[in-house]
Amino acid sequence: MFRLTASPLPSSLLALLVTASLSAGAGACGGNKEPPKTPDKADAKADGDAAEGDATAGDAKADGDAKADGDGKKKDECFGFEIGNLDELLSKSACEEPGVKPDSLPPLDLKGKLEVTVTSSPTKVAPGGKADLIVSYTNKSKEPLTLHFRIDPVARFEVEAYDAKKNQRVDMPGGKPPPAPKGATPPPPSEAKSARVTLAPNGSARAKIAWEAVKTKWAPEKVKGSAPERGYPRSPAGPLGKGKVVVKVVTPLIGVNEGGEKELTIPKVELEIGG
Repeated sequence: MFRLTASPLPSSLLALLVTASLSAGAGACGGNKEPPKTPDKADAKADGDAAEGDATAGDAKADGDAKADGDGKKKDECFGFEIGNLDELLSKSACEEPGVKPDSLPPLDLKGKLEVTVTSSPTKVAPGGKADLIVSYTNKSKEPLTLHFRIDPVARFEVEAYDAKKNQRVDMPGGKPPPAPKGATPPPPSEAKSARVTLAPNGSARAKIAWEAVKTKWAPEKVKGSAPERGYPRSPAGPLGKGKVVVKVVTPLIGVNEGGEKELTIPKVELEIGG
């Protein structure tokens, strides 16, 4: 009888089998894992666009914050320390007081708080010459001061010239205005409203009015289309004579208590007409 026995593998074949087994195990554990990809141009562009979007959003927020004050509230267009264009500011809708009628405002005593003056540049003009009148409102107090003005639909600053000695109007035509021409119907009056401006402590606001040293005459040909709030229309009729005149500016300031001189609503300045 013959006995079967296992024949050992040759050493070279055994080594080959071990090597193959190790290689397979390495592949199963991630040995064939691909290397990290380098970001391509599309990815870089996407990142750049995102960064630009963030920057734009930041700029927009900064602009919005710049328009607000320290408390995060929107800046008040009608509040200021040095307001050099009062007549223009009063024409903005932001300064209008909805539902407030000019005659409904109770007069306030602003003695010692408000100073109103008018100055002229130049202070001496030739007959028929021109001058710039500057009306200034100054807050003399240490608290913000709100002033109210009549608008219909604009703030009107009307100029009157008086003889300094006789205290008589020198720029108005004599007699009553003539009847309006037939068919010359003026437009209906504009609705009177109220606008407000607030001056910071020790702040001021100014309005500039152009004035000519001339006489006037009635102008019935201008009745049609003229604002009735300004009265019967007039037109220039030659230069004023030489001498001293007192120029008064009838301002649209309302809601103030004052004496007979009306120094707050009708400031005045003396000019010399000569040359």
